[in-house]
Amino acid sequence: MTSGGPPEGILLADYPKVPLAEELITKLVEDTHDYAHANGLVMRTREANTSSDVCQTCPIALLPSPFPRKIFQQAVQVQDIIAQLYHEIAYDYDFLLKCHENVIQTDPFTKGLVDILKAVKEQGLAQETTLAIQRSDYMCHKDPFTNEYCLRQIEVNNIASSMGAHAERATRLHRRTFAQLGYDKEFIDKALPEDNQPIALIAEALFLAWKSFDNKNAVVLVVIEDENMNQIDQRHVEFKLEELGVPVDQIVRKTLTQCYECLTLSPERHLLYSGSRIAIVYFRSGYGPQHYHSDREWEARKRMELSDAIKTPWIGLQVANTKKTQQVLAEDGVVERYIGDPRQAASIRATFAGLWSIEGNDPLTRKMVQGAISHPSQFVLKPQLEGGGGNFYSESMVNKLQILKPEERAAFILMERIHPMRIENYLLRANQEPVLLKCVSELGIYGYAFGKRGEALLKTGGHLLRTKGETVDEGGVAVGAAVIDSPYLFEML
Repeated sequence: MTSGGPPEGILLADYPKVPLAEELITKLVEDTHDYAHANGLVMRTREANTSSDVCQTCPIALLPSPFPRKIFQQAVQVQDIIAQLYHEIAYDYDFLLKCHENVIQTDPFTKGLVDILKAVKEQGLAQETTLAIQRSDYMCHKDPFTNEYCLRQIEVNNIASSMGAHAERATRLHRRTFAQLGYDKEFIDKALPEDNQPIALIAEALFLAWKSFDNKNAVVLVVIEDENMNQIDQRHVEFKLEELGVPVDQIVRKTLTQCYECLTLSPERHLLYSGSRIAIVYFRSGYGPQHYHSDREWEARKRMELSDAIKTPWIGLQVANTKKTQQVLAEDGVVERYIGDPRQAASIRATFAGLWSIEGNDPLTRKMVQGAISHPSQFVLKPQLEGGGGNFYSESMVNKLQILKPEERAAFILMERIHPMRIENYLLRANQEPVLLKCVSELGIYGYAFGKRGEALLKTGGHLLRTKGETVDEGGVAVGAAVIDSPYLFEML
């Protein structure tokens, strides 16, 4: 199989024709599994998710999936501005409290976060420098009226942005796969750019924050889940931090429960672990109610937020991370309050899908709710939860809307249903044969914002593609819906 065209014009027609020959599939599957285990593209098993003794190949696409280059570049170009937007709104207490004043009446998890935000507001920030490690997720939406493709934002992840290690390894694997299929290096460099290094970006951000703390003995605390299939992905970040110069014995992993037991807050608001100051609190947990088993975990979180450690994210940024904030940002003039350049603000707005508030019981809201019930294929009902799952589609959305009381609807938003570009690819899972399916993909772009209010250092670097069967609603790898992938970038004609 050859390139089929000049590298300056990679086309969809140059993509491998499927189905592939059975003999070739067998060879590629074996190669994928071997590469995955040799390079850390693996996850723990569901049966033994507390130990790395037994790992399996991460769910992955056998081939990279087609994605329009123009749409990809738009997502990359807007990332710094999105990071700046969320960095700034995180400091606006009044805006965040107003956004969530009705949400917290029926959403106890969001209320817990807001209560800590209020405590920080009352006592003042002990640490004005903050770090946002972000992944903005999009789909390539096909407009049902114009049939044109456009970028549509699904969500912005400001806490525990994951899968970076798997993403960069998938890119390297797929470049190797294309070489096996006969594509030359010039073609591969154009279709599958090798500069996909989200782990380098994430570790760089954490290292910058650690260095700025100006205490060479200070600890980096990684707050982890009690059980985690995706531990290897996390560990790659820590290993890169060690390479950059953070001593291995100064990187500490603790659950929220353990944080309650082992962390203290000094009168000077230093966060202490075994007598050592903590410079960085890097949350890979704490994004959902399942992580807060009791008041002890909430107390541990509050202790961290009141300290002078640099948090990623800090509580203001996590409250800014809700679907409610996403919906309010889509309202007229809100983005422009934080992004002064009209062109930059417009570039963010160009990515927004339709987003609607359904709190209250006024005639307009009732009409909106009834419209979603009557046309369920056009909407998605989203709660404030992170980490994959939890959304309501089609009939489940209708049933949910019919039983929600007006005051309970405040904990949800309605979002326009995206109609993503459809492609064909082989999806491979451990201990299963690869399956050729019609699929859709979701693109994530990594970036960070580091600094104080009004003066953040911004950087974009690295991407993730997750692919799933076209009939699957939820999109997370960790929840078993999608596979890790990488984009085959082609020119739209």
